[in-house]
Amino acid sequence: MMLFRFRGLALLTFVAGCSASAQPGKDAAKDPASSAPTVLAIDTKLPTTFGSVSNVVELAGGRVAFADARERRFLVADFGSGKVDTLGNPVDSVRADDGSYKLPGWVARLAGDTLALVDFAAVRTTLWSPAGTFVRRLPLPLVGGPTPVLAYDTLGHAYKADLTSVLGGSAPGTRVARDSLPVLRIDLKTGMADTIARMGGPDFGLATFGEQTQEVAKVFGPTDAFGVTPDGRIWVARARTHSVDWRATDGTWTRGAAHEWTKVPVTEADKQRVMDRLKERGLPTGFKIVFPFAETKPSFEVAFGLPSGEVWLQHSRASEDDPVRYAVYGTDGVFRHEVTAPAGVQMVGFGASGAAYGITKEPSGRRGLVRLSRAP
Repeated sequence: MMLFRFRGLALLTFVAGCSASAQPGKDAAKDPASSAPTVLAIDTKLPTTFGSVSNVVELAGGRVAFADARERRFLVADFGSGKVDTLGNPVDSVRADDGSYKLPGWVARLAGDTLALVDFAAVRTTLWSPAGTFVRRLPLPLVGGPTPVLAYDTLGHAYKADLTSVLGGSAPGTRVARDSLPVLRIDLKTGMADTIARMGGPDFGLATFGEQTQEVAKVFGPTDAFGVTPDGRIWVARARTHSVDWRATDGTWTRGAAHEWTKVPVTEADKQRVMDRLKERGLPTGFKIVFPFAETKPSFEVAFGLPSGEVWLQHSRASEDDPVRYAVYGTDGVFRHEVTAPAGVQMVGFGASGAAYGITKEPSGRRGLVRLSRAP
């Protein structure tokens, strides 16, 4: 499955490009195990375009499931026939137990190929059969803050990072540690949650809102990411060392070695682009707002966990027009090789078949969905 890194968490929900040249990082020794990069090529492209595309979950028979939050649709597409079907009903007001949704934003796979649809606006998760039939609402306990649950195994557990130390929401009078972010495992039968891993927290700085200041996570600051395999193994991608640690089902850890990466400076153009996009999304403009920024972009922007067990870390780029590159790590935490995606393609999912799925930005501004394979 794919899990996004939190990119400054509440502040930075997108990546801004810049034109400055990158400088080599000195935080880790160079890994001698690297080899020639693998190049991906587009295999098939759906004839339909979309307003947006969430993560993509591969189904049997060449089909995939995903959400289009912009057009508010839960979709299944067939790469063999090119057919695209809408599941359920987009509505303005949902009922407790039906197949409606307000803002579908994420799709996950549970046991028996059951699909979980995360509705960001209705703040609920619904279950769907592999054939696309609504099954029921999935009750989830309110633990770890208001963020939705996106990760599941096939053993009856859900997983999320506890972001209360960053986003607020802790109980009055309690202190919340900021040096690490707990990863919670939630038992779907009992609702009980336990901490099974910890991620490095973000760097903090002071933000200015008119005449007031508040400590917030730095934009572009490093924050770890995590994921889970169907059999319950956990991986944690470490942003400060560009490495991957693994937790086995018996609780033992394998620590991955630090890997070298190229540091990409955060420029004034980056900062302006971030502020412009925040204003487009409703940031007030009646008074001066200044956010703290990191000096360099993080070692990776997004982390993906593949059905094969590999973890792909997407390198930060100097410009959004640069090709997207990934560092690939095995289940032992060892760096394997690099992968380069076709120009203009952003990964959104992987399948057990070995296929990768990506989105393209069309001239109309809409998104295309493509299936990729390794170039010959």
